[in-house]
Amino acid sequence: MKNTKEIQTALSQELAKSQPDPKRIAQLSDALLDTAEDAVRFTVDAQHINRLGLELVGKQETALSELIKNAYDADATEVAIQFERYDEPGGELVISDNGVGMDLETIRNAWMRLSTNDKGDNPVSEIYKRRRAGRKGIGRFAVQRLGKSLTLETAQKGEATGLRVSFQWDKNFQAGVDLNQVWHQVETFEKDPGDFGTTLKIGDLRDRWTKATITRVWKSVLFLQPPFQADDDRQRSNGFNVTINGISSRQQRIELNIEENFLNNAVAKVIGSIDEDGVATFRVTSEKLGIDETHRSEKKYLVVGPVCLDASYFIYLSTFMSGMSVKIAQEMGHKYGGVRVYRNGFRVLPYGEPNDDWLTLSYDSARRNLLVPANNFNFFGHVSVGEEGNPFLEETSSREGFVENEAFEELQLFSRRCVEWAATRVASVRKRKTTASQQDFEPTYTRKPSEFVLERLANEKKGKGPDLIGQEADEAGSDDQSDDDLAGSNAAFLEELYRKQKEYEDRTDEKIELSLEYENMLRILASLGISISLFGHEIKSATNAVDNSLAVAEIDAEGLKDDTERQQLEADLRSLKSATDRMFDLGSYVEALVSKTRSRELTEVHIDTAVRRFLGQFQSYLQKRHIEFEIDIDPIDIRAPKMHASELDSVLFNFLTNSVKALEKTNSKKPKIRVEGREEDGFVKLSFEDNGAGIDPKIGNRVFDAFFTTTETDGDSISGIGTGLGLKIVSDIALAYGGEATLSDDVTAGYSTRFEITLNRGG
Repeated sequence: MKNTKEIQTALSQELAKSQPDPKRIAQLSDALLDTAEDAVRFTVDAQHINRLGLELVGKQETALSELIKNAYDADATEVAIQFERYDEPGGELVISDNGVGMDLETIRNAWMRLSTNDKGDNPVSEIYKRRRAGRKGIGRFAVQRLGKSLTLETAQKGEATGLRVSFQWDKNFQAGVDLNQVWHQVETFEKDPGDFGTTLKIGDLRDRWTKATITRVWKSVLFLQPPFQADDDRQRSNGFNVTINGISSRQQRIELNIEENFLNNAVAKVIGSIDEDGVATFRVTSEKLGIDETHRSEKKYLVVGPVCLDASYFIYLSTFMSGMSVKIAQEMGHKYGGVRVYRNGFRVLPYGEPNDDWLTLSYDSARRNLLVPANNFNFFGHVSVGEEGNPFLEETSSREGFVENEAFEELQLFSRRCVEWAATRVASVRKRKTTASQQDFEPTYTRKPSEFVLERLANEKKGKGPDLIGQEADEAGSDDQSDDDLAGSNAAFLEELYRKQKEYEDRTDEKIELSLEYENMLRILASLGISISLFGHEIKSATNAVDNSLAVAEIDAEGLKDDTERQQLEADLRSLKSATDRMFDLGSYVEALVSKTRSRELTEVHIDTAVRRFLGQFQSYLQKRHIEFEIDIDPIDIRAPKMHASELDSVLFNFLTNSVKALEKTNSKKPKIRVEGREEDGFVKLSFEDNGAGIDPKIGNRVFDAFFTTTETDGDSISGIGTGLGLKIVSDIALAYGGEATLSDDVTAGYSTRFEITLNRGG
């Protein structure tokens, strides 16, 4: 149309007809609107539909999951998926459900409307009151992603007819055509009033569906909802079941044997939650290890809303596997392990996939930042978030994860801290209570005595061959004792011998395993020590250069004529000087520590001198935190037993960082630390006291266990993150010199915590 008058004339002529064409009227009306000179509007090219389908939904299994979600939202309890000729492009896919179906108004205003907010306006389903899984109104484009054509058939209960609409995506949605000018014929078909549901017939499939793809689809379907729900959750889901080519999701889950066989071998159960006030609580329980601990997080989560985490924790050792081989369990963990995310009861990809490391567990495990078994495959669980209370957790348009905003970062932080806290708690208990033999450690296998006894016992019960022990028992017995009595006596003796021998071997195995684990820990710390020594050397080398540069900058600042600029620059230089002083303090400490470690000579360390020198290295660090220090060494000439000077520095450093972290937890207005040294009955006693948060008496006997930590946050550049190894090292040093490390009740007035280490002066 060239001008407004021609369009108006054509529109009038169409309206004057006895049966005007609605499509023609819409086309002319749009053309008339586009001639307006005082306003403009957006239009959409029809080809945009193809771009939405192919680009917003990237993976085949993701597209199929979106269609299954639509069936769930429609209150379906059964979804049947049937592939035909799917091993090459051009096949057919039929998806049928027994949901409520759609009428013409719903098709027009909901299904055919792009980015509709229907599920936002109606957040729960009609019958089962399910929280709707879809939100953006783009799930229908999954159909276009899968195939080139679609036939939609839908029917509602009580109606005598159903509706059928056909779509030819590539043919009808061409470039240069306005989207609202592409029409699709609606047909009706007769049906039984009792029939209802929706069927999607997707033709001319764009991709071939290989066996591996079908396997990924099954995995996507099985984990579309949390796979191991509580009974009340299962009831609320109203038996939602998916069938692919005649195999139901119930059958597939049973075949995988995940729920019963696999989960029963978990070492521990991990549960975490964030309440409406942002308070996070972690809990770990283990029947195998006798653990039931709860921890309330120090950090408040104020952006992300209520969240629940539920996971099973696995350690792939034969000790913890019953009825399942370690190899199979490991394969299951690598295949299905991870912490998934579910929103409104449905999976949010890609979190928890084998190639996804959203909690950086794999990253930190590979770099030995985590010293306990805490890789993705060690956990099997999920995080559940609801739409209510989590408005800032928004899925991306591609339905592949959340927008990475502050709410998502808090979700990451909460989930990581919860599972890591649980893993370290299990590790700290295992060091004291569990036994797990070192696999394939010896180059050649030597049979244990208990195995010989067990073999003899089996032969005795079967009556095979002579038994030396049995012969001795026979010679010692009476002549009238029957063969059966002798056999029974021999068997009883062998059983008792086997039991005693097995107990001894188990205790020995436990000691060997602990020794190997401790050796591994020391190896890791040794490698870290090399890196730290290089760091200290480089820092010390840079000290003079930085000091000279700062001195020159101060001279330049004095020469500035503008008072405001001069004062600002001087303030910046003071701040920079303070920061570099802290860095140099740490570098000097590391350099001094390394230089002492190079010498293997044992010396009697003067306690007062060592303490004052040590604290002097951290003077600026402590002053910045306004920490008041008191040193009370009496008598002044106390000396430690012959030991490495670096060992005493290690004790002081670990005590100091523990005190600093405790003080930061309380935000005390007058933080203070007290160091006391005494000599009693041939022992040197050194204690650290602070007025920080204190330690719960319930865990007082565990603070010296390896990997046990009460520190949740990362700390600063000096106090660092809590690894649960610092006090363990202190305890080991004390034991090496005939003493012990303790958490004392004899606390000086005005202080809350007192750590003590005693060293035997007699060697």
